[in-house]
Amino acid sequence: MNRMIRSELLKFRATPGFFWTLIALPAAVIAVLASAIATAGRDNYPLDTVEGVRNVISGGASSGGLIVLILGTIAMTGEYPYQTVTHTFLGTPVRGRVVAAKAAAYALVGLAVALASGALTLAIGLPWLASKGAEVRIIDDIGVVLAGATACTVLYGALGVGVGALIRNQTSAIVVTLAWVFLLEGVLVNLVPELGRWLPAGAASALTSSAVQTGDFLPMWAAALVLGAYAVGFSVAGGRAVAQRDVA
Repeated sequence: MNRMIRSELLKFRATPGFFWTLIALPAAVIAVLASAIATAGRDNYPLDTVEGVRNVISGGASSGGLIVLILGTIAMTGEYPYQTVTHTFLGTPVRGRVVAAKAAAYALVGLAVALASGALTLAIGLPWLASKGAEVRIIDDIGVVLAGATACTVLYGALGVGVGALIRNQTSAIVVTLAWVFLLEGVLVNLVPELGRWLPAGAASALTSSAVQTGDFLPMWAAALVLGAYAVGFSVAGGRAVAQRDVA
């Protein structure tokens, strides 16, 4: 399994996704930090509060989550258009292991992205907050939000692979993923509000908003378990679907 995971990481480094991640991640961090600072005190907590500082840092540190979710989806669906999946399955006939290896690999990609986005957030956000008169205590104020953002980004990588295994058409998989995150889950929550905390984006929000939680969110540890269960469930279901369907 370790060999397969290393192989998947090497594949990622050879794809355009690696290059675009290097460009998109800093841009996303800066954009989210700018938005959070600009709206502080108007749409959320002011910067002279612990919650306000945590809200800014959390937004920047979790900026890579959606990127990793899409990367995981592309990693699985991208095997089919050029039929590289044939060689992959010839090398590893047990197809469920391929999905498991990809899920593990993109969880590691998520960890790397989370560490990078966290470092960028601190490097850019702390001086920016200081220029606004905000006082920041690294451990007390922002340690918990960095942990939550990291957990969310890691789990999103595995979840993306699971979605890509279930929906093998790349365009469809990406459209469904984005539609769920930005539209469908919100519609469902409006219809049945009590479901919100148990859905994927709701659990992710509990992790990335862990420092400013209200009663609408699960506790951070419970949200990690819920999002982890979705990641494992989608990966297992995707592995079974891949094993049963024709490669062509």
